[in-house]
Amino acid sequence: MFKIRVQSRAVSRLVDPIDQFEAVLRALEKRRKSRIFAIVHTDESHHLCQPEFWTALRRRNEFDPNGTLEILIHSGGGHANVAYRLAKFFRGHCKLLNILIPMSAKSAATLLCLNADAIYMGEFAELGPLDAQLRDDVEKGQEFFSPLDEFKSMEYMKEYATGILDYFGYTLADRGMSLKQALHEAIGGTVGLMNPLYSHVDPSKIGSYRRALLEGEEYAKRLLHSAGNPGAAELAEHLVWDYPAHDFIIDFEEAAGLGLPVNRLPITQEKSLIDSLIGLMRNEIPYLGFAKPVIRKAAAKKGSKKKLPTPVSATVTNGTKRTAA
Repeated sequence: MFKIRVQSRAVSRLVDPIDQFEAVLRALEKRRKSRIFAIVHTDESHHLCQPEFWTALRRRNEFDPNGTLEILIHSGGGHANVAYRLAKFFRGHCKLLNILIPMSAKSAATLLCLNADAIYMGEFAELGPLDAQLRDDVEKGQEFFSPLDEFKSMEYMKEYATGILDYFGYTLADRGMSLKQALHEAIGGTVGLMNPLYSHVDPSKIGSYRRALLEGEEYAKRLLHSAGNPGAAELAEHLVWDYPAHDFIIDFEEAAGLGLPVNRLPITQEKSLIDSLIGLMRNEIPYLGFAKPVIRKAAAKKGSKKKLPTPVSATVTNGTKRTAA
């Protein structure tokens, strides 16, 4: 059992970070008149993958199809197909769908947000671009990379080749050569310079990279369209192709400028969530699901027999076993 120490002037006690987090969730549910499903990843080994989807599916009887569902997300991303399936699942199991982001919902976690009715972002909350992250153990080792890098490189080479062609052509024309002859010579010179660069391009890899990027773009387009976003196609393309780096920060102002339905998360709620999330992150405890309800013990009547406690479904956390008898 992980515990953190909370000190005050009068008392020093140990607090279970999961209990603290669940207490905040229950208080927020009461204040916001909603049910809150939390997806919290606390280190790089935790991400959106099949356990998240199957956990939600196993607990679907706990969702209210006529109520407000809010998804609390703190995640660096994961698999786009899982994010897409979860987004559609949540959308189909509520009347109103909101997203709560106290700090970070990047990459595939951003994709998960795109069909929400409202996205509530804290002061330091951030979304991120949707360019896929791949791994090529043979060529690049075990580090993930963005296939968008290849396309940005090719885009630069195209601009570079155009610049060389213009330079050669105008230079030769200025020195008295006819425009036709100058263009002929310039093309030969440009091809000679660019051939060694383009010889390193593998068409089959470029095709596979394009498909990987198209997957995220198509998922984003469909989710935005289902949320009624009028610029779904343009926004999906922008989120995949137009940012300079995968870690680029899309903050509240940027998200609002993109036309996403963002709102400010009230500062008191943001502080409570961040304080409780810090306890989970310090101990690298991920969290997935609804907060466990509080079981209040009824006072036993004189002469009555004690009843066994009713079993409570377990709160599922990746990497941490937490069950109720």
